[in-house]
Amino acid sequence: MKRVLTLVLPILLAVFALAACGSDGDDSSGSAESTHGGDHPMSGMPSMSMSMPMSMPAGAGQAGGQEILISDFKYTLPGTFAPGEEVTVRNDDTAEHTVTADTGDLFDVEVEPGATATFTVPGQPGTFAFHCTYHPNMVGTLEVR
Repeated sequence: MKRVLTLVLPILLAVFALAACGSDGDDSSGSAESTHGGDHPMSGMPSMSMSMPMSMPAGAGQAGGQEILISDFKYTLPGTFAPGEEVTVRNDDTAEHTVTADTGDLFDVEVEPGATATFTVPGQPGTFAFHCTYHPNMVGTLEVR
């Protein structure tokens, strides 16, 4: 009998543990919070949803469509832009920067450290050189197709 208990007891405990984790009652409130008791290892943890893709294309999900990144006093552009497209500029540096067209007043946006700003690229196709007014060695080219 003792041998049977040592074999069956761990199985029964595992079954009860799985049943307890799999059922937390009727939660029709739609809350993202877990309703497990306080002694459960996952208590207080929000439930996770895998409905979002694990990776997103460059610029996807940004308020301004594509994104220009400023980091280490350099511009990183995602590629070409559509005429009249709104672009987000993200400044990951600790210094203020600008994205300023070399000629005319086509675009000029100032971005504080750790912040973002948006601007609209020119409405006509072409290649547009730009720079940072604070750091003249920072240059780039905006390609609009």
